Amino acid sequence: MMNRIAISILPLLTMLIWSTNSMAQGPSRAEFMASSCLVCHGQEAKGALKIPPLNDLKVSDIKESMIGFKTGEERSTIMGIIAKDYSKEDIILLAEYIAALPD
Repeated sequence: MMNRIAISILPLLTMLIWSTNSMAQGPSRAEFMASSCLVCHGQEAKGALKIPPLNDLKVSDIKESMIGFKTGEERSTIMGIIAKDYSKEDIILLAEYIAALPD
């Protein structure tokens, strides 16, 4: 139960950190959002064990999956909890950032 709560607030904390630091020099909003993805999917987004890689996905694939997680059309254990807090604009920004990571 505690893990679900921690996971569900991770995107909100990421957005809060970005909004309070938006005027400061540092990582972009997309980098802050992606940092929560990379905790599980790895710093190079190559995945591990049962966690799938993201580094070879196209923007459209990432957007489609994230929207599916958000709406519940795509089944998941964790991603539905995370995706529900992202807006469509957040999903697009995140998809573009993740897709641009080196393979």
